[in-house]
Amino acid sequence: MIGAGLLGLSSAWALARRGWDVVVLEAAGAPGHERSGSKGDARIFRLGYPEAHDVEMALLALGRWRDLEGATGRKLLRVTGQVTLGDGDAQHAIAAAMTAAGAPVEEIPATAAAQRFPGLVLSGPILLEPDSGVLAADDCLRALLQVGGFELRTGTLVTSVRQSSGAGTVQTADGTSIPADVVVVCAGPHSLGLLGLHAPAAGGPSLPQVAYFAPRTGALPPVFMEWGNDMVYGLPVLGHGPHAGSYKVARHAPGPGLPPFDPADPAPLAADDPDQLAQLTGAVARLLPTLDPEPVATERCVYDNSADTHFVLDRVGHVVVGCGTSGHAFKFGPLLGELLADLAENRQPAVDLTRFGLHRGAPPTGRPPTTTR
Repeated sequence: MIGAGLLGLSSAWALARRGWDVVVLEAAGAPGHERSGSKGDARIFRLGYPEAHDVEMALLALGRWRDLEGATGRKLLRVTGQVTLGDGDAQHAIAAAMTAAGAPVEEIPATAAAQRFPGLVLSGPILLEPDSGVLAADDCLRALLQVGGFELRTGTLVTSVRQSSGAGTVQTADGTSIPADVVVVCAGPHSLGLLGLHAPAAGGPSLPQVAYFAPRTGALPPVFMEWGNDMVYGLPVLGHGPHAGSYKVARHAPGPGLPPFDPADPAPLAADDPDQLAQLTGAVARLLPTLDPEPVATERCVYDNSADTHFVLDRVGHVVVGCGTSGHAFKFGPLLGELLADLAENRQPAVDLTRFGLHRGAPPTGRPPTTTR
């Protein structure tokens, strides 16, 4: 297993429960380090997507999170409800998809919505997703380490993955070769490079801006997502992390914008982006009147993007790859681990993975597909 982010740890847990001997190799330090796409203390868990199959996956993931809570005794997911606003067509599509998948959703007219959610400035109708909420992201990683059943080796930089007729081999920077029946690669933006692959599904990494705001009056606003060109979202930071008691605001930005970087490099990520930060403070001033629009903390986060924002979950020979998470995979974490474990075992996954293939969108070649279903 390469990579100790959420996907890597979830896959390791799934395989260890199935009786595999699993070694997880992480180039940097402890899981959740600064350059990890899984870092931070809060993520939205939402069911609302415009396509029913994504809603169905979120519902499956909900059960997996509850399983992890049961196995560890940790409270990982707090159901708070989510307000979805903005683009009316998107709202209609989300409501239809959630209804088709059997997920509860409530459409609320503008006047009633404004009265019901005074912490948000609402000028139009909204959707209320009552079963969505907030994941304690850092505690989720701790929970996966707690259930374990696998060996974690940090500070182990992998330089390549090779395949022979019967196995895979992982080559590390110190010259060590590690054989494996199956190699699962969850190394974020570096995954396909380790395999020497270029696929139509590949995208470029990006570096969105995140900011945290303190309440000025009253309680923190509810979780929200504003659909549209800017895709601003916000959530209260619950639990005991460094930003607990504040409100996290960011813009979903899956476009390219991050130069290649060495995951083992201890240097901090880039400084705040003034333009992105201005968008966030402007959104707070426009939508969140109970917050002080001057952030109390800021950070940059790493997006590992695919070309179409769908994940990459596939198998090539003795290698399984999970990447291209595009800034919206955390909510699916333990489910994606199960699906990658299914691929490792050549087992039929519980979810149709066609749209997550490495070579989706490629012109036909006449050759059999490399994906194992």
